[in-house]
Amino acid sequence: MTTPGDPRAEALDRLPVREAVPALLRALDDRGVAVLCAPPGTGKTTLVPLVLAGLVGGGPVRRVLVAEPR
Repeated sequence: MTTPGDPRAEALDRLPVREAVPALLRALDDRGVAVLCAPPGTGKTTLVPLVLAGLVGGGPVRRVLVAEPR
C-alpha cells in the first residue's frame, strides 16, 4: 500500500483499519456511501482520509473533508 522502507509508511500499514480499506473502497465505488465503525486507535482518522484522498495507496487524487466530534 505504501513505499517500502519508509518508516512512516510502514507505521500506516500496521494500523488495524488497514484490513478494512479494500471493503470500504468497494462500498464507496458500488454505492457511493459507506459507514466505517471501529474502536479508538485503529487508524480511522489517520489512514482512511489519506487513502480516500489518493495520497496513500495509489488511488485517484480527491478532496476529502473529515468532520470529527472532538
